[in-house]
Amino acid sequence: MIEFKDVTKTFTGKNTVHALKGVSLKIPAGGIFGVIGQSGAGKSTLIRCINMLERPDSGEVWVDGILMNRLSPKELRQARKETGMIFQHFNLLSSRTVFQNIAFPLELAGVSKDKVRSRVGQLAELVGLTDKLQTYPRQLSGGQKQRVGIARALATEPKLLLCDEATSALDPETTRSVLSLLRTINENLGLTIVLITHEMAVIQQICDHVAVLEDGVLRETGRVIDVFTRPQSQATANMLQGLHGSKLPAELRSKGSANTLVRLTFIDQRAHQPIISQMIRTHDLDVNILYGRIDQMKTTPFGMLLVELDGTREQVTEAVQFLQKNQVEVEVLSP
Repeated sequence: MIEFKDVTKTFTGKNTVHALKGVSLKIPAGGIFGVIGQSGAGKSTLIRCINMLERPDSGEVWVDGILMNRLSPKELRQARKETGMIFQHFNLLSSRTVFQNIAFPLELAGVSKDKVRSRVGQLAELVGLTDKLQTYPRQLSGGQKQRVGIARALATEPKLLLCDEATSALDPETTRSVLSLLRTINENLGLTIVLITHEMAVIQQICDHVAVLEDGVLRETGRVIDVFTRPQSQATANMLQGLHGSKLPAELRSKGSANTLVRLTFIDQRAHQPIISQMIRTHDLDVNILYGRIDQMKTTPFGMLLVELDGTREQVTEAVQFLQKNQVEVEVLSP
C-alpha cells in the first residue's frame, strides 16, 4: 500500500539535520506496521512524509498507487481524506466537547447533521466513550483523550491510520488498553495502521512487520518475529537488549565455566514442546538453565532460554545439531 523509494529529507537552520537518508521501504496493506528507533532516528519525519506534512527533498512516496509528492494542493487535500492521524499529545480542541471533537472532520467535509450524529455515535461506541460525549477534554484521563483522538481520526472512514508516538504520554496499563483498541480496529475495519515508537514492547504487542531506523538510515525490516528473534543489524540488537534476555549478563561472561553457554530461541508451537528434555534423553548430557521466559509477538508465541551444556565436545555438538534439526534457533555464546 505504501512505498518509499530512495527518500531523503534534510532540515536546515542553525544545525543541519539529515532526517532521512535514501530510505526505501514497502508497507503492505491491511496490517499493523511499526517503525522503531531512538530519538532523532527519523521516525516522525518518515511518517509525516506519508501524508506530505513533510515533503521529501528527493525520492518518491507512493500511497495506494498515488505518487504523493507530485500532487497539487487540491489533489493532496483530497488524498488526505483517506488518511487519519493520531498524535502523542492528543491535539484535541479544548473548547469543544468529545462529541464536537469527533465530529470536527465531518463538519469540515460538509456531512449532514444527521449523518454526523450517527457516525459519532458509532465511533464513540467503538472506542468506549458513549458516556463521555458531552464531556470536555480537561475532564478526561490521558487514555480517554487518546481514544477521542482515535475516534476523530476514523471519522471520515480512512483506509490508513498513522500513529505518531500515540502511547508515549500514557502509563503502561493505559498503553496496553489503547494498543488493544488499535488491534481491534485493524482486525474489524481492515484498515492499514502505521505506528512509530521508541518502545520495543509496543511493537511486540500489536505489529505484524517492523522497520528499524537509526540516524535516518533504514537498518532492517521484516516480520516482527524474525527481526526480534534474529536481528540482522547492530541497531536492532542494541534496542533488543533487556527485552528478552538478548544480552549476556556480565557475571556470566566473567564466570569462566568450562561448559558451553548457548542461547536458544523457540518460535511458535516449539515454545510449548519438550525439546530440551528430549535432547537430554537422546544425548545424555546435563543442562543448567540460567534464564528463560515465554512471551509472544502479537499472536505468535516464542520462548528464550540461556543454558549451559555440560558434556563432551562431541555430545555438545550433537545436541546443538539436534536442536537445529528441530528448528530451534541456537547461538553459542561460549566458550
